[in-house]
Amino acid sequence: MDSRKNLELARNIIIKEYNTLVREIILDKDRPVLKVVFHIEIYLYIRYNEYEEYSYCAIFSPNPDDQMRFDNYDDIWDVKTRPHHFHVRGMQSVIESPMRGEPSYDIPILLNNILDFVKK
Repeated sequence: MDSRKNLELARNIIIKEYNTLVREIILDKDRPVLKVVFHIEIYLYIRYNEYEEYSYCAIFSPNPDDQMRFDNYDDIWDVKTRPHHFHVRGMQSVIESPMRGEPSYDIPILLNNILDFVKK
């Protein structure tokens, strides 16, 4: 997995499909992380590494644990999609994840999840 290419692909998808929602998008030149700031003050951090691991973390406010995260970094969660899992907003529980670690598949699902929380 090429982490830089995945980050560039994720950035391109967000710019093409969700540009009107985005205030700022930064692809870090030294670290494998993409930071997206939405007009509604939600921060999204997308990470990929060379070990086929990924993390998508949406931070909704500065309040502790007011975030949600999809990742496959740890293999400890007892879910059918293991190692892929979803830390539900509030970080109190972990459930199955629809993610695969593939930007073209994951990013639309991720953005729809974020938008669903905004609508509530």
